[in-house]
Amino acid sequence: MSQPCLHLRLISVLLLYCILFASHVLMITALACHPDQIQALMQFKNEFESNGCNRSDYLNGVHCDNSTGAVTKLQLPSGCFTGVLKPNSSIFGFKHLRYLNLSHNNFTSSSLPFEFSSSKD
Repeated sequence: MSQPCLHLRLISVLLLYCILFASHVLMITALACHPDQIQALMQFKNEFESNGCNRSDYLNGVHCDNSTGAVTKLQLPSGCFTGVLKPNSSIFGFKHLRYLNLSHNNFTSSSLPFEFSSSKD
């Protein structure tokens, strides 16, 4: 076999390994979340325009409790969300949420429900 073909095969195998590893890590993260929590996350995402965003990166800032599957942390400062954050947004349904970062997004206005301000540690 010629030297360039060997290098091309090696690069192809390494690239395949990297892709498989990355998808495995994303799958583990997604599996830690309960299916109803993932559905609520997708509903939240669909409440906004997110045309310029990479859809595969959306779950990167989501952390769920390993035993309950409940969303406990949302760190989504990507600037992907454009629109109005309404008081009946699905984001306010995450009862176990302890950390929220939505900075650098383009919310045209927002209203937080009263219950959200009384969240306990």
